[in-house]
This record gives sequence, structure tokens and C-alpha cells, in this order.
Amino acid sequence: PLQHHSLLVCSVSGFYPGSIEVRWFRNDQEEKAGMVSTGLIQNGDWTFQTLVMLETLPQHGEVYTCQVEHPS
Repeated sequence: PLQHHSLLVCSVSGFYPGSIEVRWFRNDQEEKAGMVSTGLIQNGDWTFQTLVMLETLPQHGEVYTCQVEHPS
């Protein structure tokens, strides 16, 4: 069977201040390769948003997790 890349998107919005950490995990192991981020986007109301994407070749049964850490 043909294997297709998938783009997983983690959307985080409405946070302040702008310091934030977003990480992707595959089966509880941190994934760093294939990660792309929009960086911080200002919403105009003092809050921020960001999209952090992970390009991957998913296998059956794998579990992907987006973990967000923010000081607020």
C-alpha cells in the first residue's frame, strides 16, 4: 500500500503572555523532525495564537499528542 504523509495541526489561541512551548509526541516519544510553526501571531486584543504542525508518515495504532506549556 502507498504511504501518505499527514500534516497534524496543533492550534493554540487566546493566550497571554506570548511565552509558550508546544511539543509533539508520537507514542509518548518527543518528535522534533518535521515540526513547523507559524510562530507567535498577535490577535490585536493582547492575546496570541500559534499553529504548530507535524509532518509525519503515520502507522496504524500510533498515538500522537500535542503538549502545550504556558505560565498562566
